[in-house]
Amino acid sequence: MKRFIKYLVVLFFTFNCFSSANAQNNEAQSDDMKRIAIAPTLPAELNIYPSASLNILLGKMKSMVGLNGLSAVEGGSLFVIYPQISVLKSDVTATAPPMLSYRLEVVFNIADFYTGNVYATTSQEIVGVGKTQTVAYNAAFQMINPRNGKFKVMIDKAKDEILGYYNSHCDLVISRANSLATQRKYSEALDLLNSVPPVCRECFDKSNLAASEIAKNMPVIIPQPSVVDDNPKNEPVVETGDLVELGHNIFIRYKSARLIGDITHVYFELISKNEDDYDQEFPRIYDTFIINEKGEELRISKLIVGLKENNYYLKATLIPEVNTELVCEFPKVKEIKMLRFLINDNYFRFKNIIITK
Repeated sequence: MKRFIKYLVVLFFTFNCFSSANAQNNEAQSDDMKRIAIAPTLPAELNIYPSASLNILLGKMKSMVGLNGLSAVEGGSLFVIYPQISVLKSDVTATAPPMLSYRLEVVFNIADFYTGNVYATTSQEIVGVGKTQTVAYNAAFQMINPRNGKFKVMIDKAKDEILGYYNSHCDLVISRANSLATQRKYSEALDLLNSVPPVCRECFDKSNLAASEIAKNMPVIIPQPSVVDDNPKNEPVVETGDLVELGHNIFIRYKSARLIGDITHVYFELISKNEDDYDQEFPRIYDTFIINEKGEELRISKLIVGLKENNYYLKATLIPEVNTELVCEFPKVKEIKMLRFLINDNYFRFKNIIITK
């Protein structure tokens, strides 16, 4: 009986390994794929259309990307989705009052921003009627349903092409990021490297190394007056003693801040209330900063979670009901007016942190 159970265990793991090796496309549709960024873009030649109508079209493209498992960003991406519009028919109706009527064909393309190479495309005919040109175009673009199956087919095809691009052109991606960094466009460079999904393991690892080098050379101090009380995006402001939910049953609590030598250490604890181990990701670590007593932004030097540390990207396994220490390291300051960091796609602000020595 024991030998039979062992046989079943071996068979189970063999099957899982086989399934894993043959499930790259399934993995590509997991959360890992959300790291692939596609920027909805409006070509300059579309400026002949009302801006309000184009904003509706832009929103539709953002929804297409987000609803189908990718990240919709506002520029700085290697890949873009853009529309082409053809007016198939325009009329003035014989009604009272007369109305403007347009029949349009909109072609959506997902392409390489640098080369213009199109990876996937689809189209839709739409009709809009209104008292004015803007109202008519608004009505037409509102007909586009981002949940339509044709858009899923387009984006699924683009996913496969994009994965193939990262696997075969990784050195080119890193070269472009380094070129942006040379131009001091650090955020654009890091966003480009951050778009490489973990499912492209070799390129992902290379991009992390390249990003770490770029992050080390980013300016540490960026003057930004009057930012302490400015919160235009209504990001959550957290009292330092609060237990804050980050999502996915993960919580964080501020512990203390200490000045050790020339480094300011800010200590937190992470708490997982999941039943199983949870892999918590920390992307775009370089976006974390504090504001000192002069109102200046100081970017993070290093993030430490458990035994792992990085200044770009980090993944740590959190064990249920076991508190894990999280440490943010910054340059030496006298006061921390505010600390802001990004976790689970949300920014959190901790204000008036007291530093001890």
